[in-house]
Amino acid sequence: MILLQNITTTTATTGTATAAPGAGAPPPSGMPSWVTFFPLLIMVPFLFMTFRRQKKEEEARSSLKKGDKVVVGGIVGEYQEMDGRLAKVKIANGVLISAVASALSPFEVKPAEDPLKDLKEAKGDGKDAKLAAEKK
Repeated sequence: MILLQNITTTTATTGTATAAPGAGAPPPSGMPSWVTFFPLLIMVPFLFMTFRRQKKEEEARSSLKKGDKVVVGGIVGEYQEMDGRLAKVKIANGVLISAVASALSPFEVKPAEDPLKDLKEAKGDGKDAKLAAEKK
């Protein structure tokens, strides 16, 4: 079985060199030149948003004070100190863990919403109708 079937041998000749057939400038591909830059145009906004988010997270970490609530990998604790790339977080009495500072984020407790709020608004309690009647 011959794997290389189209190999031809040539002997070196003196004189002028001739170009192999088909050599030279590549044929036009038919694609506009802007198509090659299109993936870069798509990536630029994503990179911008990523850098902006990292900057906001860094500012939030730098504004932390001792005793603030923080989250590290799903564990909520109290921020103690940061030295270099590591942060110390107290998760229980006498339990202090070290975590990479980039994994640290402030924990903001949002007040619980009233589950019946939508129903109360839909019902209106009659107050809205009274206010609308008074305005007329």
